[in-house]
Amino acid sequence: MAKIESLYAKALFEISEEGNTLEKDLDDAIWIRDSLSDNEIQAFLLNPAFSDAQKTRIFSNTFSNMISKHMMGFLHLMVRKNHESYITTALSEYIEAVKRHFGRIDARLVSASPMTSEQIDSISKALTEKLDLQAEIKTEIDTDLIGGFYLMVDGKIFDNTIRSQINSLKRRLYKGNVLARIVSAKPLSEEQISSIYVLLKRKFNTEVEINAVVDPSLIGGFYIVADGYFFDNSVRTSLREMKKNLKRGKL
Repeated sequence: MAKIESLYAKALFEISEEGNTLEKDLDDAIWIRDSLSDNEIQAFLLNPAFSDAQKTRIFSNTFSNMISKHMMGFLHLMVRKNHESYITTALSEYIEAVKRHFGRIDARLVSASPMTSEQIDSISKALTEKLDLQAEIKTEIDTDLIGGFYLMVDGKIFDNTIRSQINSLKRRLYKGNVLARIVSAKPLSEEQISSIYVLLKRKFNTEVEINAVVDPSLIGGFYIVADGYFFDNSVRTSLREMKKNLKRGKL
């Protein structure tokens, strides 16, 4: 089932398209969304203590004679339906739909330091070629990145930051090769060790180094210790569990 904001965005798009007002409505939608995104205005719109008339009066005083009747009607309808919390998200979906209609898409470029216009143009050109849509890039600075940049576009992140590379390196160093110790009552065949290796590699998603040890006191079977993982399939342990159960039965 479509989300409420998606239904409103779709209906608004169809009205704009039928009236051939997409370009004008796009500018108005961006202006309205950005104006209503203010925290104080959001608190007012979402406060049940204020009546619908008070809320729609704010819309009329702010946007009257500057936006289309259907755009104003959209705002009033959202208030009447108690859907004030969906206004900005519905407008965002509408804006994205209109931009895609005109072959455009928004991209957010976040870098550790300001990028030159040449660098931004180069990234925009590469995105445009990749997505077959004209990329409109908004830039931001985030010094926590240390170096590099990342792109957010169409719900995806293209990460080329030093912070990301360091975190990736940490994960690799942390995981490293897992050392697995297999203790069996008698020597395991190469086929058996190979099967265990494949299972462990799949479990830990990394290379596994196996150290096979023989311990006749297990009586039969084997157990595995690897990176905090313990799997016991030895006869000795089975006998111990059986004894415990028998004792509990006597009690």
